[in-house]
Amino acid sequence: MTRITTNGMLFNYRYNLMTTTNQLNKAMTQVMTRRSFNAYAENPAGATRAFKIHSSLNATRAQYDNNKTVTSKFETAWSIMDGVINDLAHELGKVPAMEGLNGTNLDNLDTQAQILRSGAESIIQSLNGRYDQDFIFAGSDNQEAPFAIEDGHVTYRGVKVDAELEDTYHDKNDNPIIKDGKEMTNGQVLQMWAEEDPLYVDIGLGFELEDGKVVESTAFDASISGIKVMGYGVDEDGDPKNLASIMLRMAEVFESYDPENKGDPWNGNEEEANRLINKFNDAHERMSDAHSELMAKANFLEANGTTLENTFDSLNTERQSLENVEPADAVMALSWAQLCYSAALQVGVNVIPQSLMDYMK
Repeated sequence: MTRITTNGMLFNYRYNLMTTTNQLNKAMTQVMTRRSFNAYAENPAGATRAFKIHSSLNATRAQYDNNKTVTSKFETAWSIMDGVINDLAHELGKVPAMEGLNGTNLDNLDTQAQILRSGAESIIQSLNGRYDQDFIFAGSDNQEAPFAIEDGHVTYRGVKVDAELEDTYHDKNDNPIIKDGKEMTNGQVLQMWAEEDPLYVDIGLGFELEDGKVVESTAFDASISGIKVMGYGVDEDGDPKNLASIMLRMAEVFESYDPENKGDPWNGNEEEANRLINKFNDAHERMSDAHSELMAKANFLEANGTTLENTFDSLNTERQSLENVEPADAVMALSWAQLCYSAALQVGVNVIPQSLMDYMK
């Protein structure tokens, strides 16, 4: 027969009361925080998994922000190119060029030349557009305006894109660029800029480094090389390959027209004028291809943004299933804990022996 002493009974009561109090406190905390655990020791496995999910959520959120910024940049670039191709090049390029070549408008060639030159300047200004504080079409060197018109020629980072291509390149400090022991020409530098190092951005493609370099398939190149979009150099006829330079050259040809010269009012430039209009169409087609490429990249970024949103939602759902409790279940658990606590207090009235003072009352 087991002998139950008063002290033993009081010890068990205090232990059970403390347990009931802790359960009540835990139930109240769950109702207020709606979390299933608040310390690693409460659920080591769940806490470990939740920590990994939080890390993935933070990474996904950063990737989504990067993707959103790059998407806005490429959409802005696409919009600028759309205006150049469909508005400026047509209204201020092709239309005045065709009207100038029309035999009935020869008396207005100076006017058409002014329109062509104005159109070329508008195209250059558009391609110097910004997104935030960066020049969109400046490639990786996006802090300075990439394009300009100097001495009747389009320049990119200070280099004429359709003249002096065989001359040795010198930077602002009059220093050449040495490659393979030789000084690079302007044409070689333009080609280098067209293929310059990309600006890689982590947009959730599995960003990886190999030998200190970014693996191309795991990141997105956020740079847009304006010289690659516009085009550079001259063709076999010595004519410019880019749209703005062709418009400037056509303006010069139109201005050379002299109606007083009855024998040759075009001063030998009529053939060039007709040739340039065909070159204009070719340059316009090349820019249209670049425009389509920008659209494809913008569409990819849009789709990738949707994927990142879905990934974030899935991770967040898993996190909630690990960390959160159903409000109804938490309230029921609190009610039960309160009932157990009240019962424990009621038991204490009968278990705790009365003192002398209790008898005196």
